[in-house]
Amino acid sequence: MAKKSRSRKGRISEEQVMEMLRLHRQGKSISAIAEATGCHRQTVRAYLRQRQGDILADEVKKQVLVEELRNHFQELRDFASYRCNGRFDASSSEMPGLTGLKVRMPGPISLAGLLGLSGPGSSRYVSSEWGRMYYPPLKDRHLFQALREHTKDSDLWVHLDSWQKEVGDYEAVSLQLLQWVANKTEPERWHKIDPEHMDSVQWWLFGNILLVAGGGEQERLRISGRELRAPSDWVVARVVPGVDPQDFNDWLRQILSEAEALSEWESLVSATKHIRQEETQSRLRDIALNLEKALGGIELMRAFPGRCHLCPV
Repeated sequence: MAKKSRSRKGRISEEQVMEMLRLHRQGKSISAIAEATGCHRQTVRAYLRQRQGDILADEVKKQVLVEELRNHFQELRDFASYRCNGRFDASSSEMPGLTGLKVRMPGPISLAGLLGLSGPGSSRYVSSEWGRMYYPPLKDRHLFQALREHTKDSDLWVHLDSWQKEVGDYEAVSLQLLQWVANKTEPERWHKIDPEHMDSVQWWLFGNILLVAGGGEQERLRISGRELRAPSDWVVARVVPGVDPQDFNDWLRQILSEAEALSEWESLVSATKHIRQEETQSRLRDIALNLEKALGGIELMRAFPGRCHLCPV
């Protein structure tokens, strides 16, 4: 433990040395440091030379932390610009033949021109678009929380609450059905499905639930050897040897039939209809434009107030 007082005349305490280093980091001159610490200039110079390694180490550490913080802010700006803003871009699609809404990354969020819903397409497209909007990766969820912690006073969150009021029921009930599918398939899939396709079976089932709840038709699977393929040629499943592919196909159909008998099914159909209504879409479009403006302001920020749970400093 460092001594806090001088044991005899002329002895320099550790506190004085640390004060010398602190003042030196602030850019103070040798004379100013000597006056502030009550030491001779030569003494100050000698101790600073002796502790030069500490000074360099502190400077390196400082620069590393500054760079990490700068990278953190850049990551939040990029997140606001692309992955977050992508959910709310209400501008018209510039792609020929498409009249729907677009996003900057990675493509049209809805070919039907409906905010808050996946566009029409295959079960794989529908479920992946739903996942991008409502089931982001864990890293994106952490970044979203960090963005909120840094910008809690921004109008962004007022507009986002308005958005959530419109789509919240759809998000909640669809999440319930996704969990139901996972629970329903878990006991069987371990001894019926090749491990490579365990997750794809769940997303195919969930995609069909979203399709049918929105007024579309169920996809019919094509059996090719041990594989079950969707019309898009997506390999939904490969059964293990000894399992009849047709029996497995029938089992998947049975799960979809059971889903339509659930109380959550009617809630999903109702929530989907609500989002499709022109009045709802009009409100979502206005909210989306306000969200874009708020996110645009965040994109221009070079630093953020306060701290968040991801701050490196």
